[in-house]
Amino acid sequence: MSTTRRRFLGWLGLAVAVGAVATVWRRDALRRWLLAVDPTPAPPGPLRDSTADTLRAAVLALLDERIEPDHYVDFFRWRAGRVSGARALYERFEVTVDRLARARGAGGFRGAERAEQRLILGDMLPVRGMKRVRRLLLDRDDERFARHIVREIFHRFARTDAWVIAGYDSWPGLPRAIARMGVGRSRA
Repeated sequence: MSTTRRRFLGWLGLAVAVGAVATVWRRDALRRWLLAVDPTPAPPGPLRDSTADTLRAAVLALLDERIEPDHYVDFFRWRAGRVSGARALYERFEVTVDRLARARGAGGFRGAERAEQRLILGDMLPVRGMKRVRRLLLDRDDERFARHIVREIFHRFARTDAWVIAGYDSWPGLPRAIARMGVGRSRA
């Protein structure tokens, strides 16, 4: 049975229409899967000291020695104890950066030189464009680390220590009397 041009175009049109409907129907699910880099559900709990020390080293490597990293670590401890999946994400971060540091010849991330720590964390900086697409498809943990650890460090810095470095007594929201006592000041 030979196919006529009209029948072929009819089947092709039907296939395109079905494909378009399927794309629109599945697009939301595909987009949610691609963009969803939230921590995988896991029970919250207290953060281990080694993980907190790794996060402290990451803060100091990303920002500067002049800032006080305790309130960053307190934030991560709070999230680990209350947000589902945060503690597991921070522990995976510790394992990953330790593995990358050992591959570079250091004993671990916390024991590595600041320059080495910066190089390791450089691959976890937030990116856009094709690098982000590649990371979303191939390195989903790096994207999770970029969004939930590195980006949070930068956001917290912008809301707190950046004000002190810019010359203010303290960051917004900290009462001046407490700021005069030395809380909220970076160690210069």
